[in-house]
Amino acid sequence: MLSFVLKHRYSLINLGLWVLFGWLVWAALRFALPFFLPLLFGLLIAVLIEPVVKLLLKTKMPRWVSSFASLLLLFGGGAAVLILLAAKLTIELAQFSERVPSMASGLVSKGSDLLHSAVAFYTTLSPEMSEKVRENLSQLGSVLANIGKGASENVLHWLGQVPSAVTIFLLSLLIAYFLSKDFPLWQRRLFRLIHPSIREKGDQVLEDLGKATFGYVRAQAILIGITFCQVLIGLLILGVDYAFSLSLLAAFLDILPLLGTGALFVPWAIYMFMTGNVQLGIGLLIVYGLIVAVRQLLEPRILAQSIGLDPLVTLVMMYAGYQALGFVGVLLAPFLIITFTSLLKVRAFDFLIEDKISDKNQNE
Repeated sequence: MLSFVLKHRYSLINLGLWVLFGWLVWAALRFALPFFLPLLFGLLIAVLIEPVVKLLLKTKMPRWVSSFASLLLLFGGGAAVLILLAAKLTIELAQFSERVPSMASGLVSKGSDLLHSAVAFYTTLSPEMSEKVRENLSQLGSVLANIGKGASENVLHWLGQVPSAVTIFLLSLLIAYFLSKDFPLWQRRLFRLIHPSIREKGDQVLEDLGKATFGYVRAQAILIGITFCQVLIGLLILGVDYAFSLSLLAAFLDILPLLGTGALFVPWAIYMFMTGNVQLGIGLLIVYGLIVAVRQLLEPRILAQSIGLDPLVTLVMMYAGYQALGFVGVLLAPFLIITFTSLLKVRAFDFLIEDKISDKNQNE
């Protein structure tokens, strides 16, 4: 055993250093990330708008104006699209609201019929069967109560996070503006602290991260677009009214963690079964199943193609990130892979090998 350790001591030391490095990264992300989210998001936004800023600088526009205009273009354009979509959504929701009273009365009528049928059936059962039915109903009631409690707690949790999310968003925008306005200055300050040999490697890593960030946003946009198209086509085939608005809602839910399109399709299908529209209920569940299957199949592949990673590695790291940090870990996993791969590409860890070689030479 001792001879094995001595023979492979350099490899074991390298492995230990990697394990320590991974643990430190995990600990830093887990405990320090919430405090630095505005800075990280601000830096991300500043990096994203930098190509637009450089383009505007060619028009002899001052940098602070270019930074401000780039932020306006990014979020103003997004806001304009959202306004147009909201207008379409409002029209269809107004039409839908006119049908709510009749739908509610129909649901009450169906529920009343089911209740009467259940009572009539219950009276025909033997005492033993009646007791068994009561036990099952009690268990079902407990399960539904727990589900309702969990759902309400999740909703309250997300609603409670809204003020914090708005604050982080506004701070991120402010930080992004100041970082973008003085981007070259911050680069020079950072470069003064870095050795020239490391600086070139850092530039390569930052360039790879920038490409990965753009690729990640592109991949998520593609996935959301695929979800929207699937829902729209599925609802049109099923002959559902307000297909456009419902597709937008499904795409929005697809972005949110712990919800997804199931928050729309599962309750909707249950409602259809309760109102006797079994065919539509089955159709909705089929559409939902296809959406989940396609997303699970395509997400690792699209992410891998967009940011230049192997699909299997991406899938494994996303799962590991989810286990370590939850939804945030899923988001960060591709960037950690890119950072690590880029560091290997620029031979950032060659000092470990050099130390090993120098130690061997000294021993000889």
